[in-house]
Amino acid sequence: MEVKYKKEVYKLGKKERKVESEAPAVRVKMLGGETKVIGMMAPKTQVMITLPCIKAYNNGLHNIIEEYSSKAVVYIITKSSDENVEKVKNAYSIDENFISNDFKDFSLKFGVNMNEELIAKSLFVIDKEGVIKYKQIPTNIETSFDLDEFKNALNEVVNFKQKGHTHENWMGV
Repeated sequence: MEVKYKKEVYKLGKKERKVESEAPAVRVKMLGGETKVIGMMAPKTQVMITLPCIKAYNNGLHNIIEEYSSKAVVYIITKSSDENVEKVKNAYSIDENFISNDFKDFSLKFGVNMNEELIAKSLFVIDKEGVIKYKQIPTNIETSFDLDEFKNALNEVVNFKQKGHTHENWMGV
């Protein structure tokens, strides 16, 4: 996939992650100093947001994240400086344990690396089983996310109900 930025075209990394494929587990150092392994099976739906510039984080995106905060864990990965990340973190009261500018390993594993210094803008929704259920990568970094599409996809994933019998039901637990 190719992504445009300031009239230049970049080819994204080799590992293109497809919807319905298993999300990679990746170790990321959060702003608060804690290192987390994210992207695999988890008790809640996970949302991965990559932003080349943290200033692209806006009210629309924040409102969707807040609406689903009880059902989804959101990780924001950016290449922005500590100073800019702090400004946005404080403006939106984002927990520093869910935001990181340690983007290189994440961008390589999720296939959103443009080069050593640039990361593509992206949204990934990963279900509790660790499967990518939704992916959005605008073809131009300066283009906004389609927030309606993202919200609909997130709503579908967090409210998914297993059909048929589960092992627990079958065993009478």
